[in-house]
Amino acid sequence: MTIVRSASPEELANLFWSISEAFEDLPFYLVGGLAAQEFYSRRRVREVSDIDILTRSREDAEEFLRRMKSHGWDVFYNESLDKYTTFKHNIGIYIDVYPGKIGKYPIEKIERFVEIYDMVIVSPEDLIGIKLYSYLDADRGNNKHIIDVYTILIGKVEIDLDYLLNRVIPTVSEITDLSIKEIIETMCNPSESILSKFRFKERRFIELECKRILYHYRKKV
Repeated sequence: MTIVRSASPEELANLFWSISEAFEDLPFYLVGGLAAQEFYSRRRVREVSDIDILTRSREDAEEFLRRMKSHGWDVFYNESLDKYTTFKHNIGIYIDVYPGKIGKYPIEKIERFVEIYDMVIVSPEDLIGIKLYSYLDADRGNNKHIIDVYTILIGKVEIDLDYLLNRVIPTVSEITDLSIKEIIETMCNPSESILSKFRFKERRFIELECKRILYHYRKKV
């Protein structure tokens, strides 16, 4: 029987680092909750149980998975989500591998990456875009994505609002058929149930960052 245990964020980050070091000739990037909560946050707001990896192409994804299989990892494919999952029974950790896109969000729209200790991660602004897309694509039914957005907004790195508003959010608009205004208003109107995950001072910072985003947007239009 397969048992999935709850790995610590440190263990997941170390695993990604070791894979990055072993496969240094193959381009792939950390996305998802681990990037938001472990690398861009001031503190972890929610638990993360897996690793999400984005590759440049399907061919790169298949090569990544071939190497993982050679190290004893099993591989599955989810056709409806067009993603691969690799799993190793004796450690009980999943890695989701996205072949050149996450849903309708293509890697060609991601322009910035951050290198941390030889690990390459999508930029905080691009990760906000991916998370906003995932939240909106799920009919706002998966709050973890918007929680990650706020975690990044008030995190360690100051967000480049010009890049976010001129490049990232227009991409989200293009692939969701929602206007930029609708996306920003959704992002800047968190529900009480979502805000309850944050401390009082963090909630205040979220409010201030949203005001800053709205100000820059209104000035732009």
